[in-house]
Amino acid sequence: MKLQYHIYSLPKIVYWLLVISNIFYATWLHISFGSYLAWDISDLADKNTALLEDIAAIFQFVLFAVTVDMSIRHFVVRFNHATKDNQVPAILVQAVTIICYAVIGLFGFIVMYDHSAGQLLAASGAIGFGLVYVLRETIADIVACIQIQSDSLISIGDQIQVRGEGSGYYEIVQMDRRMVTIKTDLEYAVRVPNRRFINLDFINLSKQLTKMGARRVLELDLDSGNDADKAIELLNQAAEYTIKNNPNFYPWYRTFLVKINNGAYNFSLEYECNPTIDPLHSNGIVNLAIARFFKLGGINMNSTVEVFKSSEIVDTIQGRLKDVYRLGVLKALTLEQVTRLTDVAQIVNCRTNQLLIEKGHTADSMYILIEGGLEVTIPNDQGEQVVVATIWPGECVGEMSLLTGEPRSANVRAKINSTLIEITKADIAPIFESHPELIEEISGVLEQRKAANQLLLNKPLRPDDIKKNIKVLAKKILGFFFNKG
Repeated sequence: MKLQYHIYSLPKIVYWLLVISNIFYATWLHISFGSYLAWDISDLADKNTALLEDIAAIFQFVLFAVTVDMSIRHFVVRFNHATKDNQVPAILVQAVTIICYAVIGLFGFIVMYDHSAGQLLAASGAIGFGLVYVLRETIADIVACIQIQSDSLISIGDQIQVRGEGSGYYEIVQMDRRMVTIKTDLEYAVRVPNRRFINLDFINLSKQLTKMGARRVLELDLDSGNDADKAIELLNQAAEYTIKNNPNFYPWYRTFLVKINNGAYNFSLEYECNPTIDPLHSNGIVNLAIARFFKLGGINMNSTVEVFKSSEIVDTIQGRLKDVYRLGVLKALTLEQVTRLTDVAQIVNCRTNQLLIEKGHTADSMYILIEGGLEVTIPNDQGEQVVVATIWPGECVGEMSLLTGEPRSANVRAKINSTLIEITKADIAPIFESHPELIEEISGVLEQRKAANQLLLNKPLRPDDIKKNIKVLAKKILGFFFNKG
């Protein structure tokens, strides 16, 4: 556990010199005053002046008290150094130090003034009760601080989820004798008294036995005119896509229909993410994925719902292509040029496990996935198909065959029933013919994407190499479309 305060302890040699000095000092008292013990050589009762033996006796109590305190600190420091868990917190050592000096001081007062211990303890108890009452809140905070640190409930930097009143996600930024300082989602620092903090119903997300993140819930309403099964399927896809493409999201999620209320479906998506991400940000990431998959899946989020069935998607090809073209290689085209493509592009439906593209086949078309999911596979040395990539709605596959006529480099199979837009060489050739500058732009898009993938593999390409590759690819595309070298 990370302690808020450093436990002060004397260096080992100095500590043992302090221990030995008690023995030498007691021996000096015996030689000088005839006793090893302070209370045998001094009685401060009924004295108006202090003699040498009185000062010497008081110093022995002080020396002994310091030695006991340093002994406790010395062994606690060694214990904490040897133990990773259940360490003794600094504030507990400080409390023990105060008690140590108080007990030794009280004992010295009794034996050197020869007062009745019962009377003294009664008087001390009355005074102590009054002090405890006056300082009750401070004492309660200190006791709570000791409990928090002794039980390893929290440490600096921990992420916690508070339930009930004051619910939310917070980061522990500071602990002291009276307060725990937490940081809210909006970066505000809030100081909470220890006695109040210890009564909070919270989960320490940073101290789970297994690696778990913050589990959060998104709820959304859809008109009951939507297909509930399809909505669940798209929510699952949105969750899988977020997990696959964002390392801050962990591979756990649940989606279900919560209730039907006043003609509306209420869906819930539970997901798990890195607790250091504030909920507003994580919910925003998931919401963007949901919006993308719902839009491409034909679910209209307006209050007056218009639901597109797969069989009706042919009638909406223009809108679908405009929704997705910016996500892939066609983003170099203008909206007007994309509109021209919609007049000739075709819809392709692919059933679950159906092979869409076969490795080695010659083709001159590409596909844009607008609904469903695809898997890209290549055979290993044993001839088994190994999944190397997943194609999500909005992404394209087969673009190199479309642009260069190269044989297919991998197999592509439908994970689930999928709907795609097919664009062929004949579809896009008139656009290239009237706007040949697009060839170099599209080559740049492909090579920049390739460079980004190489960077992820820690194999970055030099800018000069990228420029060279763009020219090479543009030359291939020109040769394929117009027989130009």
